[in-house]
Amino acid sequence: MIAEYWIAGHLGRAWLAVCRHLRARLGGLPGECALVARGESLSAGRLWLVQDFAVRVWWRLAVAAIVLALPAGGSLALLSPGQVMWTVAAVAVAVLSGVTGAALAQLGMIRYRSSQTGRYLLKAGPQAGSEPLPPGAAGLPRHSDFWVMLAVALAAFGVLFYAGAQAPHH
Repeated sequence: MIAEYWIAGHLGRAWLAVCRHLRARLGGLPGECALVARGESLSAGRLWLVQDFAVRVWWRLAVAAIVLALPAGGSLALLSPGQVMWTVAAVAVAVLSGVTGAALAQLGMIRYRSSQTGRYLLKAGPQAGSEPLPPGAAGLPRHSDFWVMLAVALAAFGVLFYAGAQAPHH
């Protein structure tokens, strides 16, 4: 299972349920994300479209999480002042910020793979779009991509969280 495409397929369905005007153009892509997630082979041209769709889905998740973080944290803290609610607000902001970081990390890896697929398509010519990428091609999704990028995002978040906790409190 290639996790970032499995998640992108499910989130993409939700996104297209909200943005109905995009269904005619993008409606099949969540299903194709599921194919990529299962490790099935797509033509290089279809894979490139699926990768682009997955980047858009992860971008929307990142934006949604950060847009929710500030009002959620602020309203929790303002509506019910007190140490407990400030702590809940801080945790809400931290979790949503972590989701944003993880989503941006996934987006970065998928965009890298997508650019490699695009380069392959440009180099190999028009007939290459109907054939799968060759084995070992840099544009092919890897099972480890999701986990590597999640570890990178969590490590960066941990460093930032630690640095924030060590800052002098006034």
